[in-house]
Amino acid sequence: MAELTTVRRAPWTPRQTLAQFYAIAWLRWRILINNFRRKGGAGELVGRILMVPMLAAAGLLPTLGAGALAWYFASHAHLARISWLLWGAFILCQLLNINLGRPGTTFNPSELIRFPVRLRSFVAIRLFFGLLAPANVLISLMSLAIAVGISIAMPSLCLPALLALAVFAAANVLFTRMIFAWVDRWLSTRRAREVFTLLIFTVSMGFQWMNVRFNPAYNHHHRVQGLTPQRVTFAMNLYHRAHPLLVYLPPDLTGSALVAIHQHRPLAFLGGVAGTAIFAAVFLAIFALRMRKEFRGEVLSDVANAVAPLRKPKSASAALRIRDGLQPVHNSVHPEGALAPARPLRSAVGVVFAKELLYVRRNTGLLYSLIVPIVMVFLFAGRMTTRGNSLWILPGAIAYTLLSVMPLSYNSFGLEAGGAQFYFLAPVRLRDVFLAKNLLGVLLALIEIAVVLSVLAYIGARPSLQMVVLTLLWAAAALLIGLTFGNLRSISAPKRIEFSRAAGKQASPLSAFIGMGILLVVAAFGAGLFIAARLLHATWVLLPAFAALAVLAVLFYLFGLRRLERYAQDHREELFAELSKP
Repeated sequence: MAELTTVRRAPWTPRQTLAQFYAIAWLRWRILINNFRRKGGAGELVGRILMVPMLAAAGLLPTLGAGALAWYFASHAHLARISWLLWGAFILCQLLNINLGRPGTTFNPSELIRFPVRLRSFVAIRLFFGLLAPANVLISLMSLAIAVGISIAMPSLCLPALLALAVFAAANVLFTRMIFAWVDRWLSTRRAREVFTLLIFTVSMGFQWMNVRFNPAYNHHHRVQGLTPQRVTFAMNLYHRAHPLLVYLPPDLTGSALVAIHQHRPLAFLGGVAGTAIFAAVFLAIFALRMRKEFRGEVLSDVANAVAPLRKPKSASAALRIRDGLQPVHNSVHPEGALAPARPLRSAVGVVFAKELLYVRRNTGLLYSLIVPIVMVFLFAGRMTTRGNSLWILPGAIAYTLLSVMPLSYNSFGLEAGGAQFYFLAPVRLRDVFLAKNLLGVLLALIEIAVVLSVLAYIGARPSLQMVVLTLLWAAAALLIGLTFGNLRSISAPKRIEFSRAAGKQASPLSAFIGMGILLVVAAFGAGLFIAARLLHATWVLLPAFAALAVLAVLFYLFGLRRLERYAQDHREELFAELSKP
């Protein structure tokens, strides 16, 4: 009976909490290293190594620009304009959040509730899990650059600027973590995903339209038509009306604090910094509230949220049949009482193709990625036509739209997760499964190309018949070659995708690089062949050459399709292990 004896336990110590954090950090590190040691892990490491310099280069320009502008404003005694930089940094990072999302984790952090972890520790762990998101890193670097720029121009403001900008960066990071936590909750239902995707699409395309409409670089550096003084005055009036509300938000609070310390008003400086810190505390509290529900076992999924109300029976007899389990199947018999003829079983290709169409209809993120290229072609094609580049508009537009279709074939099992195992158990050939999935990619590509042609015809950039035929042959070759390599990567480097999680990527980093590389190589080959034929005045050779390229791509695709069965059997273990991760 010793197990039933009440034993007074020692209180939990901070040292034990630190030990938990160390264990989780060590676990994440070991999982990351072990992933690179499995089959295909070296390729994933190469993909990450290639991605880091690209992200660093993309973040270097806004960081240096923010620092230079901060130095300029401070050196010319315009500290009040620092708030403009802070608002720009905030908006830029939110747009980056929308387009890139948060980084993936090596394991699902919600699994930690199975272990003796306190709520405070769980909140802290979940908070640190997303600190290395690209937007969080960028806002931290831009805040540091602004502080350095101010310090170079005004050395006396070095410490106050570092303090104010550090609090501002912390508030932005906490805001991002809070938003992602609640977005996952909102996206747990299909209707919310559709509304959220529509909102993201509207905002993103609105910014792109404003860029094309009002940027002088897209208007031959001339004055933009429609940008009249009356409209400028109207926009400034709107800004002045909204400004009294903006002064109570972190960017304006931080800018006002810097102005106050420059004017030797330390209490006003501390008030501005304290106001930004209060916002950070509120963001942390809202984030903790969401984590508290997750800590108590809340499940975010379509299945958990799909609670359909029971239908009320139309009559008492129907209610009795439902109660007794005798509800008839109305489609099983004819009105005369004869059995209905059974429908013939459809082929595996048709069944899988129908299922893939259902996935497309329910995947609002995929629909968003398919619509965006069409809108971008509509916005930019007209500007390129006026610059004398009409010859390359169609090939460039088709190549750009293929970028939205190609990633699908590089992670064909991502949306099916552990259910992909049933393809290996069912009496079907895997080549039929991949053929159905590839047919969906071809169908989407055909729809995109048809819409692009319609858009170009609408804006007056109608290409010649020869260019249309050559571009279609090139697109067929590029798509088939991409599908061949994508099928192999779908087996060797899969990535689980969840509808109810924000910013799920369609493929692994290396697969994305391979897809873009194949498209660039085929594009370079086609462009080189086209330019050489025009320089040699032998354009007659273009049609048979591009037709031969398309035929070779078809043969290459069929050859790869025949080898898929053996390749899938050799790599099924890593396929199941990756797709079955929680």
